Amino acid sequence: MDDVVRAERRVLAVLTTGRQDYGILRSTLLLLRDDPRFNLRLYVGGMHLKERFGRSVQMVHDDGLEIARTLDFVDEPPAPVADAARAVSLTGAALERDRPEALVLVGDRFETLAAGLAATLMRVPIVHLHGGEETEGAIDNSMRHALTKLSHLHLVSHGDHAERVLQMGEDPAHVVVVGAAGLDNRYRTDLPDRHELERGLGFSLAGQVAIVTVHPTTLAVDSIGAVSAIAAAMASVPCRYVVTQPNADEGGAAIRAFWDAWAAGRPDVRVVEALGERRYWGLLRCAAVVLGNSSSGLIEAPACGVPVVNVGDRQKGRLRPPALVRDVGPDSDAIRRALLDALGPAAEEWREAARAAYPEGPAARRIIEAIARWQPTQPPRKAFVPRDAVSVFQ
Repeated sequence: MDDVVRAERRVLAVLTTGRQDYGILRSTLLLLRDDPRFNLRLYVGGMHLKERFGRSVQMVHDDGLEIARTLDFVDEPPAPVADAARAVSLTGAALERDRPEALVLVGDRFETLAAGLAATLMRVPIVHLHGGEETEGAIDNSMRHALTKLSHLHLVSHGDHAERVLQMGEDPAHVVVVGAAGLDNRYRTDLPDRHELERGLGFSLAGQVAIVTVHPTTLAVDSIGAVSAIAAAMASVPCRYVVTQPNADEGGAAIRAFWDAWAAGRPDVRVVEALGERRYWGLLRCAAVVLGNSSSGLIEAPACGVPVVNVGDRQKGRLRPPALVRDVGPDSDAIRRALLDALGPAAEEWREAARAAYPEGPAARRIIEAIARWQPTQPPRKAFVPRDAVSVFQ
């Protein structure tokens, strides 16, 4: 009987390719798992399955989520073109077997775009989260907008992003502002305290703590120059630094090697492969500043009232609360000055002036209700909808 009831639910496939999107999807996946309207088919692949990236598939297991398919498309070492080709093939095969009503994708990575191409070829409608955003310094920007044009239901994080999706000719009826789902982690009740974090990291968090994440700036000539400038600033500013390694982007291996070599013998620096959402959000509650060029510095950190030093133009164009974020170039002196400000008395003024950049409250329920209301056509069809002069989101 249970199998019959399960078969009558709407089959919804969701792809997670690594820690970067699992933190966004987690709250929605937990609700989908228990929602009687849906039969969740969770695809876990890419960096999740690799030791070098922390084998973050364990986070999925720890949350008690059933994995429908594992898609092993990231090679060692990662090779983006070949990996993307495998992602198309493996995702397409999974969709052919499962025949879901739709595939849910997040963001902007090449593996995600490859999965979107597979769904398009398989005539599976796409639900896209975090469309309409801008990160001009990375090739992710083009991939995110390409996914928008492949997708059929757009669940965006902010009204400004909805505007951009409408500029691309998408149907206003299928553009819904749901908020930033990664911020749902604020409402978790299992976040570790300072003592638990210290035990897990094997590293004292006494005093001021900085979280450092630097990803390759994939449209820049020299990502290592930026990392070197950040490291030089760190060396001149006393703090406890927790450095998380980058994702599987081109240039990431060089950054990894740099941090491993630079941190050796420095007792105030701890380099970790990945913190996972639980430890990351627990560490945010202890942090005095977030440093680097990750989107977490413009979305998650401000939500916790943590000052941010954002380096370079990787995140150029992304929404940010200016009161909490200082944008600086890849210059060690400029980074050092901004870091000292973030760690000094002026940081209290940053926090007091901060305001929420995204809709308040958990986004997961808004996401699920938007999907539940949506009735995709089969086969999926799209028309270009000219944007009205007056915004429907004002």
